[in-house]
Amino acid sequence: MTPRKMLEKTYEGLCTIKTMTTIKVDGETTAKEGIIVENQPCRLSHRSNTHAKQGSVYAEVSQIVKLFLAPEIEVKPGSKVVVVQHGRTYNLEASGLPEIYSTHQEINLIEIGKA
Repeated sequence: MTPRKMLEKTYEGLCTIKTMTTIKVDGETTAKEGIIVENQPCRLSHRSNTHAKQGSVYAEVSQIVKLFLAPEIEVKPGSKVVVVQHGRTYNLEASGLPEIYSTHQEINLIEIGKA
């Protein structure tokens, strides 16, 4: 078994990756969110503990996570990612530059939510 296949056996989630694209309609250029991939096998790893910041109405929590997925998928910085893993849905944003290896890529993301 190749190193890539061994690593892909650890993928426990599925992700959908969205990014902003520009389209031209009747000579006018507008930005629209487009889907790059859907139901792509992946693995999410939590890199930091949750931090809470009290807002005026509710507390906002955030944590840094790392996404592992196939190296051939192009994920632009700033993309939004939705991961379903272990029965939970993670809405992630602010993707950074990917670290690309021959077997996989790693992307740092931020999970933001309300407490």
